[in-house]
Amino acid sequence: MRSRASGRLDLLGGVADYSGALVLQVATRQGIEVQVEPEDALVVGPLTMKPAEIEQLAELSYAEIRRVLQDMPRWTHYPLGVALVLVRAHKIDPPTGRLTISSNLPQSMGVASSAALEVATARALGAQSDGLELAKLCQEAENHVVGAPCGVMDQVSVTLGRPDCVLPILCRPASVQPSVRLGGIEVLGWPTHVAHDVSGAPYARARAASFMGKRIVEVSTGHSWKWVSQLPFSEVSQLPELIDGAAYLDRWSGVDDEVTTVDPGETYRVRAATTFGVMEHGRAKAALACLRRHRHEALGPLMEASDRAYREMGLGHPAAVAIVEEALARPGVLGARLSGGGCGGTVVVACRPGALDDIGDVIR
Repeated sequence: MRSRASGRLDLLGGVADYSGALVLQVATRQGIEVQVEPEDALVVGPLTMKPAEIEQLAELSYAEIRRVLQDMPRWTHYPLGVALVLVRAHKIDPPTGRLTISSNLPQSMGVASSAALEVATARALGAQSDGLELAKLCQEAENHVVGAPCGVMDQVSVTLGRPDCVLPILCRPASVQPSVRLGGIEVLGWPTHVAHDVSGAPYARARAASFMGKRIVEVSTGHSWKWVSQLPFSEVSQLPELIDGAAYLDRWSGVDDEVTTVDPGETYRVRAATTFGVMEHGRAKAALACLRRHRHEALGPLMEASDRAYREMGLGHPAAVAIVEEALARPGVLGARLSGGGCGGTVVVACRPGALDDIGDVIR
């Protein structure tokens, strides 16, 4: 069996997905293909597992699974993690077959190559789940087998997105609104060629800081909210700018996000990270309204504010700043911002058709 999945370009939203915000995503024309060829075991690169071994591994806790896989190449954790999650959820029997993977989607550039690999693998292994259910299962594999604390945005974008449309996703935990055709503009990705990793320390710090802010606001007000993006800005704006992990744990204990850990030795940008979830939700709502009315020129200030907020919470990169400045100096460019998990990866550009045609490695 053969299956292909596209990547995604993050027009607005980015790391606000774990805050329960609205995000705006566009599927790429590049993607990843997984083919399963007959074998009597599951073969993923150097890893070979018989069906009985897969069944036994799937019965372990996720912590135990990660220990078993820790010496295997990290990329193998993605397809094998999907197979294990599907078996645990009784979506497939323990699979067999040799997985052959091909891709023209840039890796580690923040365009959801891991989610594309997960979704293509799930479909190639015979998963019949609908788009949202499949996305959540693939996110489970990335969160708990790979150990990357991503939100669900990438997986939903990959399963349901289209290259010629903006897909609005409300990440509470995941529901989609009607797609909006781009009509008159292009959304393109300009790679920074600086590798991006949602398992990295900057992303983990920003994510933890947002949930720390949520906890502080809830203790201060005596109220609780399900999502960071629902917090009142009047309270979020009063959060401390910086707080070290030890002081936070001593006063407020932990956080209510199961894939987030507060490190007592780290310093967290609590106000900026929490504010991002609240404000990006509003920016995405405003951008969606503009897209529906074909007021494309209004995207620029919204993308600029989002890009600035990335830098304020520690997810910027000098290479991205340079590309954003170069893009905005070009005729026909409406807006540009660092996207995805930040700290490198890809700058997303909204522009008139043809404005970036001379950029050789642009992601469409």
